[in-house]
Amino acid sequence: MDIYKILKFNNYIKSHRIKFFGLWLLSVLDKRYLAIQFDPVLACNLRCKMCYFTDDEYVRANMKGIFQEKDLEALAQVNFKNALKLQIGCGAEPTLFKHNTKLIEIAKNHKVPYISMVTNGNLLDQKDIADFAQAGLNEFILSMHGVTKETYENLMDKGVYEKFHEVLKNITEQKKQNPNLKLRINYTFNEDNFHQLKDFFNVYGNYAIDIIQLRPIDKIGETAYDNFSLKAIEKDYAEVSGFLKNESHQRGITFLFPKTIAREENESYIVKTENNSSYLLPYTYCYVSPKYHWKDDFNWKEESFADWKKRNHWNTLLFKNIFISKKELEKPNRNMLNYTVELN
Repeated sequence: MDIYKILKFNNYIKSHRIKFFGLWLLSVLDKRYLAIQFDPVLACNLRCKMCYFTDDEYVRANMKGIFQEKDLEALAQVNFKNALKLQIGCGAEPTLFKHNTKLIEIAKNHKVPYISMVTNGNLLDQKDIADFAQAGLNEFILSMHGVTKETYENLMDKGVYEKFHEVLKNITEQKKQNPNLKLRINYTFNEDNFHQLKDFFNVYGNYAIDIIQLRPIDKIGETAYDNFSLKAIEKDYAEVSGFLKNESHQRGITFLFPKTIAREENESYIVKTENNSSYLLPYTYCYVSPKYHWKDDFNWKEESFADWKKRNHWNTLLFKNIFISKKELEKPNRNMLNYTVELN
């Protein structure tokens, strides 16, 4: 299964009514439609300056806990059968978890079609990469915040630039043995690292990258880096993103990016897309951690996903949403980022 073709298909469908009809049908038939994002450990080895791990108060209050190995199969029994995708790592660093190979194997046993891992990569060694790939991992997603060594190590505090390149090299070599394994780069940009993207392929062009995603900085706490303005790059955004789009196309790389950035009335800068589907997230996005699973009222150790849906009249809610205006559906939801997907 190619998850990026599904993203592109979603972009083609403009009607929220059609989307909710599809979700309702999948739910009624007990099929796969969930995107599960699993933080098995609430900790990180780095202190990236745009991340809430530099917000000491937030970390003390929220970022503690580790998922028990003995509970992995029980977790899978709950709703892996409804998972279209499992992403290992979301707001924390998954390579601190010692049982990722077993987790991937369990997900494959439950026939989850697509399994990815989001990581800064600094703890990945060659054996990890081989073990995860052989267990069934479909994609490594590596986070980075700078093209140059100086910017990378400044914004990704405690990160080692040479180690990051070593990981990229090892994944590129592993792809020769597992050609279906994908390598994706997530690049979070701000005013200080955006223009470096013009040199991205000069530095990283020899690695077997399949997907590049540009993510604008977002305020996620009282972080060490506090410049959330994108004003200085507004006039250059189309040129730089256009260059990356064209170069990606020539190299056969899938490119995900906010189509434009634009000024709001309050002088902040936001991304604009042709097809904002953030209203779907409360119905498809399933976050799991040692502290949380799916919804506030769901106790996965005592209740099945099917029982929870029945108790909350879930299928009825999905059906009713077919007839609610898109504007009303968007009101309670945070404006999550959506991306233009360039498939080659």
